[in-house]
Amino acid sequence: MQITQNRAELAHEQAFAFALAQGAERERAEEFAGEYVNVLEDRAGEIPYPDAPAPTPEEVWIS
Repeated sequence: MQITQNRAELAHEQAFAFALAQGAERERAEEFAGEYVNVLEDRAGEIPYPDAPAPTPEEVWIS
């Protein structure tokens, strides 16, 4: 199962903005945003326990 294009674009924008706010250069922020969308796509096929929400950009940034 893949996340929809609109959700992916929104997630990318949020992660990009978050990375910039953390002081990342634009290139690194773009890379992080792509990684974040990949994490969401990977998790879309998993069954969360117990109905855990998708990770936030902050949670992925830290890990």
